[in-house]
Amino acid sequence: MDSDQGIKWFNCSFYPTHKVCRAHRLEDGVIPRLRQEDVFFFSPWGPRYSFEKRGRIIRPEDKEVQTLQFLAGLQKEFRAHFSNRKWRWLFLGADLYGTKINNLPSDAVQEYFSSLEEWVCKLIPNAEFRLWSDYDEEVEKYRRIAREKLRELVSSSIAQRAQLTASRMGRGGNPTDYLAERLAEAMLIEDRYRPIKVSVVARAKDAEVDHDLPRLYFVPTDLHAPWL
Repeated sequence: MDSDQGIKWFNCSFYPTHKVCRAHRLEDGVIPRLRQEDVFFFSPWGPRYSFEKRGRIIRPEDKEVQTLQFLAGLQKEFRAHFSNRKWRWLFLGADLYGTKINNLPSDAVQEYFSSLEEWVCKLIPNAEFRLWSDYDEEVEKYRRIAREKLRELVSSSIAQRAQLTASRMGRGGNPTDYLAERLAEAMLIEDRYRPIKVSVVARAKDAEVDHDLPRLYFVPTDLHAPWL
């Protein structure tokens, strides 16, 4: 029997009943990292692509707030059942995906993430918020690796899906740059933080491009990708 009551709760009660799809690297990633004294959650967050219609500022009735409220409840449960852990949760605003890859106006992206940071601080006060551009210089070596190994790490079906998504968005985005950036992000975040990713998108959206990041999927489908 496992002597860690938090792990027993997670394995026997919380994970089986709350998952919306199976985790990635549950046994060799998620569980060992939940056993550590310091547990690090990571949730990347995209820019608001439909800012012309939805605006640049997050309002109380918006989907972003509902998603953050759900995640706040999730954290509360984990803290209650892992009382002997120290928790960190990094929300990463994917600003460069909007400006450099999908040609969004930088002021629209900046205003949106400023608004998001306010809501994160309000609803999950102990969480951290950073922008992907904060890591821009550090990530360059990972970008080179990702570009060199792109065909090895990303299947043709994932590449085709990225191409289709870029076409549907209609902003002239570069799907190859997007795939390489996702891989580079996963590599850097894994090396720097060794986190558990709590994803706010469908599992298929993370396949391959999140590389080896251990991942959990608890967010309901109707709250997926609230920035879209």
